[in-house]
Amino acid sequence: MASKGKQFKNILNSKGLHLRPCAYDALSALLIERAGFQIVGTTGYGISSSLIGQPDMGLIGYHEMMERTRTIVNAVDLPVDVDVDTGYGNALNVHWTVLNFARIDAASIRFEDQVWPKRCGHMAGKQVIPASEMVQKIKAAVKTRDTENPDMAIGARTDARTVTGFDDALNRAKAYAEAGADYVYVEAPQSLDEVGKLVEKVPAPLAFNVIPGGKTPPFTFEELESRGVRYVSVPMICLYPAAKAMMTALEELKHGRDIRKIASMGVSWAEFNDLVGVNKWRQLEIESLSDEELLNNYGTTDLSEIIERELAGTEKIWRK
Repeated sequence: MASKGKQFKNILNSKGLHLRPCAYDALSALLIERAGFQIVGTTGYGISSSLIGQPDMGLIGYHEMMERTRTIVNAVDLPVDVDVDTGYGNALNVHWTVLNFARIDAASIRFEDQVWPKRCGHMAGKQVIPASEMVQKIKAAVKTRDTENPDMAIGARTDARTVTGFDDALNRAKAYAEAGADYVYVEAPQSLDEVGKLVEKVPAPLAFNVIPGGKTPPFTFEELESRGVRYVSVPMICLYPAAKAMMTALEELKHGRDIRKIASMGVSWAEFNDLVGVNKWRQLEIESLSDEELLNNYGTTDLSEIIERELAGTEKIWRK
């Protein structure tokens, strides 16, 4: 089987528009995989909010992103394209970031040309570093990638459109592609005409993102694909609906106090256990433990019996 990096590059360079739904933890990554997508992205915005309950304003760094990414990569078989903010410093820091994310089998990493502390690209107040400094960082990333894991992809993002204007964003995007980026992500183009010019002029696959309520207008996927866009991130596809669902369930718990209604709002006990692989681990138990231990734990050594007995004492009670 091809490496994760090769899988990612094959998808990126194939025809059509490819979606990058973003995970903020291992569970959301599992759900993306189960839904049938080809790629898992990570979202710094989502990781910041889920990990520390704070906005995407440079409040988490290399270590936190590395550890959360490791859990996401380990949870799925899909290639994972990782948001590494600015690369956490200058070209030397980017070398260290690429080296270590390659070693946890990230299929791709992307970093941006913002001044640190960075922030979500759709927030006000961001600034960008000189394009020449970003080019140095991209070249450092490519050099390290070529040594450590040549299959890994390098994505470069510019936030210049809403800071210094479209012409600068276009020039940066071209320079980043020429510096060796496998794809270039332009934050928040303001019209389909701008999208078309970027696709025409930049010598690398173009990526954008769609955030409901953000700075990018509500382009349809069909409009973007028709203009040659290859790759679109949807960073909030798991985060916002999950937050809404939790708010609704908590509201019912506080005011309705109807436990059966609350139960109907989510997946069932059996569905969730299946999602996180309980029966896979039970099978490993059967293969690893002695019959004496299994009989002591479950009263049987048969997996189907273990499952049936557990359901009889749990979920089936709630069906009555």
